[in-house]
Amino acid sequence: MHTKKLFILTLSICLGVLWPAKAQDSGNVFTLNQILEMANSNNSEILKSLADAKSAKADNQQANAGFLPSVELSGTYYSTTDPLNAFGFKLQQAIVTGDDFTPSLLNDPGSINNFHTQIKIEQPLINVDAWMGKSAATKKVKAVELKSEYTKSHIHYLLKQTYYALQLAKGRKLVIEKAHKASAAYLQMAEDNLEQGYMKEADLLAIKVRALELDAQMKAAVNQEKSIKESLNFLIGRDINLPLEVADSIHKVNFSFSGLNTVINRADVVAMQYGMEARKLMKKSSAFSFAPRINAFGMYNMYDADLGGFDADSYMLGINLQWKLFNGGKNLGKLNKSKAEFHKSEIEYQEYLDKGNMELMQAKRDIAVNESQLLTYKMAAEQAQESLRIRTNRYEEGMERTSDLLMAEATSAENELKHLNAIYNYNISVFKYELLSSESASK
Repeated sequence: MHTKKLFILTLSICLGVLWPAKAQDSGNVFTLNQILEMANSNNSEILKSLADAKSAKADNQQANAGFLPSVELSGTYYSTTDPLNAFGFKLQQAIVTGDDFTPSLLNDPGSINNFHTQIKIEQPLINVDAWMGKSAATKKVKAVELKSEYTKSHIHYLLKQTYYALQLAKGRKLVIEKAHKASAAYLQMAEDNLEQGYMKEADLLAIKVRALELDAQMKAAVNQEKSIKESLNFLIGRDINLPLEVADSIHKVNFSFSGLNTVINRADVVAMQYGMEARKLMKKSSAFSFAPRINAFGMYNMYDADLGGFDADSYMLGINLQWKLFNGGKNLGKLNKSKAEFHKSEIEYQEYLDKGNMELMQAKRDIAVNESQLLTYKMAAEQAQESLRIRTNRYEEGMERTSDLLMAEATSAENELKHLNAIYNYNISVFKYELLSSESASK
């Protein structure tokens, strides 16, 4: 009788684990690829990195001023009784007559109006420091774009980590639910045996204590699952309170080593290379600030006494040489600062590269360790499950103590949880290695 009852209860537990009673809303169930695509469009860190790239491109556009001409249109209105300016305005308007040279009119010309329209063009010819600055700005754009590329890869790593953490949380809940149902079956059997005088009150209390422990574990697991869902919603740019489910259960990911032993071609490392090159060019730009600048300019002027009139015009063309021989040590200080910053960038790059290579080697070792642990915990879970089956059979025949059965059940659940954790740890170590060993698509 006990054997039949235990078989039915065990079968119902397995069916309950495989087919949960509560159906999931397919509209809120996401695969990992769907999660990654949503993050590409909505994750705040990815969007900020893209904005940084646009900002760098805008700075690069500003640097074009060292090559391209500037064109300015201006209009000015004057009204004066000043004899000198009044006569000059008449000259500009080409309205001077012989009467304008009479002393009385020269001394008291009355009020004179002048509308002056000017088109001014300036063209840089030789501006070496600006050329270096333009090259540095171009390098900076490339550096920021590569940094944005790595930011996206890093966010994808965090998403994978969180997605599989949610799978782990669900797997943990299923294990606790299975243990709880088994505990309920043991409790039912214990109560029946107690009524028939086959069991002590202390054994019944031990089973109830185990049930309470599982209740506490389930509450912690539910809370953890909710926190992970909130984190995942946040990473993909959704309201953290929206429902979210993963499309599959936790499993070991497929993986093979890429054979890379250096991170020198990784996007963030290449970004630092471009940043270092930009600082080198800025150092050269500071050095060339001691050189003269040569710019061409041209002005076309139109004059009239009435608004909108263009009765008289003139032009002026010229070339300007500007050479600041000494400006209080400002250029020298700027040069020394750029040298120091370039030297610092060299040190930072080498430090970052060495640290990245060290992390890559550690990630390779972590995969080997976690794979070994995965195999160990898989065997331990299988053996603990078999031990529980044997002790359950002996318990039905009255050959096993309740405390031993409960210990076997707890050990089985513990090892099953360890197996799930081992799968998760292995997968995360694989994702970390893939991140650290990635190569820039722009290299």
